[in-house]
Amino acid sequence: MKKLSLAAFLFLLLLPYTGATTVVPMSVEKLTEISSHVVEAHAARSWSAWNAQHTMISTYTEFAVDNWLKGSGENAITVKQPGGSAEGYTQQVAGVHPWSTGESAILFLQRSPANDNTFTVSGLMQGNFRVRHLASGAAVADNGVPTTTTQAAEDIQSFNPADKSLAPYRGNRMDINELKRRVRSANHTR
Repeated sequence: MKKLSLAAFLFLLLLPYTGATTVVPMSVEKLTEISSHVVEAHAARSWSAWNAQHTMISTYTEFAVDNWLKGSGENAITVKQPGGSAEGYTQQVAGVHPWSTGESAILFLQRSPANDNTFTVSGLMQGNFRVRHLASGAAVADNGVPTTTTQAAEDIQSFNPADKSLAPYRGNRMDINELKRRVRSANHTR
């Protein structure tokens, strides 16, 4: 009876954290290494659908590719992310948010394990560097997590394997030319 009480206590203690996402931070170089493709692209259109088992919703975004930084392929690719809305249901994954039509990004991608001609973002949100244009005219890329009314930044935790600590995930922000330089450099040293 004592073990059941301890298990129930631990479950209740961890319950508030079940909606959180935890990532081990990766450098641009590591993201480049694990990705089969890296593209500079802009979102053309998005849609969501259930999987064949009707257990998970995925959001699909078609991107027009502006520049291949690693790999090669067509002028348009489709990226699949977990979560979305379909048939009156919504599934959300902390750290994953849809792209708006016209939004630009540098994406670190892997072919989908479903072998369905789609790609997935490497490292969840870490491989999604959204491009922002500053008032100064400079372009920056940011793979941080925007805070919304439905999701706090604390929902995404960064795990440090060295000391086994957790901290809110903040991501990286850098000049777009610096990001491209680091991708090309990492790709050529392999």
